Amino acid sequence: MNDFRYCSSFFRSTSSTFRLLVQLGLYSLFIFSSNSIAAQSIEPETCIKELRKGTLIIRIPTNKPKIDTLTAMVSRSTDPAKKDRLEKQLNEAIEERDSLFADYMFAFKNNFDFCTVGYMYDYDAKDLNTAHYYNLEEQEIAVADLSEKPLFYLYFERTTDSKIDALVVYNRSIRQIPGPFPNNFSRGGLNIIFLKLSGKNFPFWRVGKMNDQFHKYIDKVLQYEKYTEK
Repeated sequence: MNDFRYCSSFFRSTSSTFRLLVQLGLYSLFIFSSNSIAAQSIEPETCIKELRKGTLIIRIPTNKPKIDTLTAMVSRSTDPAKKDRLEKQLNEAIEERDSLFADYMFAFKNNFDFCTVGYMYDYDAKDLNTAHYYNLEEQEIAVADLSEKPLFYLYFERTTDSKIDALVVYNRSIRQIPGPFPNNFSRGGLNIIFLKLSGKNFPFWRVGKMNDQFHKYIDKVLQYEKYTEK
């Protein structure tokens, strides 16, 4: 058997080659990651066309933490006056939850036709792959069925600047779609005053406004594309 002898030049050469391979590997990984990020970039014009043939999932607020806390407090309370007060707060929270759900289900059924609509509950949104989805008839939708078409989410949240209530559209990766895509349908302004004076239902009006703006924007996008093709 031949004896192994240390050769410094061999190790320097091997070390340099190894470093080069590592650098090339990291470079390739960076390029792959950059391409993946680029592939996920949001284009408003593309999003409105995908939304038209896709599904919009409403993330329904449920007041679950508040309701669960009040329910527990009511069950533990021994003071009749305090228990009555807590039960009143609990009933108000439940009524608020049920009213919001009923109003928006009615609005999307009767004042929205831009795309297919479904919903999910906010407490079930931690993992969107295992969450339970429903259509407007309250029938569960399989996640596999949703994956066959473009998927978007509608969140009830607050604007970053004025902190007022808003409806915001996100893509499948939960990235907010930028303008000029119609987004951020907030509560406020003179519209609220006029609605109160007219006695109109705010969710019904709000959903109708969203529907109209989606239609106007896609018409504008398609007209522009038709014009540039000439």
